[in-house]
Amino acid sequence: MSVHLTEEEQLEVLKRWWKDYGKTVITGIVAAVALYFAWTTWQEKQRNKAESASAHYEELIKILNVEQGKTLSEADKANAEHIANELKEKNGKTLYAQGAAFYLAKSAVDAGNLDKAVTELQWILASKPDIATAQLAHARLARVYVAKGAYPEALAQLSEEPSKAFASEYAEVRGDILKAQGNKDAAATAYKKALETTDPQQQERAMVLQMKADELKSADVAPATPATQEKAQ
Repeated sequence: MSVHLTEEEQLEVLKRWWKDYGKTVITGIVAAVALYFAWTTWQEKQRNKAESASAHYEELIKILNVEQGKTLSEADKANAEHIANELKEKNGKTLYAQGAAFYLAKSAVDAGNLDKAVTELQWILASKPDIATAQLAHARLARVYVAKGAYPEALAQLSEEPSKAFASEYAEVRGDILKAQGNKDAAATAYKKALETTDPQQQERAMVLQMKADELKSADVAPATPATQEKAQ
């Protein structure tokens, strides 16, 4: 008896196999094709979205990039705010949206709307940004709270140890808070740390920090009164 199947037997086996598994195979193929096209469509959509966000962000930067000494016109401010809000609305949790929120926070501070600035910076933190973006948001939020006189809330923003890149700024803001609270010794220590961790190339920043530290020292020296001058003589 031959161990090889005849052509008719092979055909019969194929028919039976197709009857049992044909529909399953077709369904699997259709599902795989659909999944492939869904994936490629999603990728294309994400790519187009990213390109659109990049173009809008570049437009925002172009508007804000005014010549030194000049200020934005009211029309440019309105346009920049519109673009920033659109970036947030359509690109939430991306660097483009977070960058737009930073601009909106700064614009709010310039306008004296500190509550709005707090809202924008809290939005950035709620979007779970990367470490550097989060630390920048915490530092700026602390500054806004200082301006509001909310010192405990400001200090709370600086509770975590910052990376080297933000060590100086965190120390400076902490010094500003402690100074405002009347804790001059702790403020002086914070300013000293800020100076020690400042990039040597940031000379202007170092000068500002030194001025803050010197102001604390001069405040400790009581001004001479006529009575004390007479005693000294």
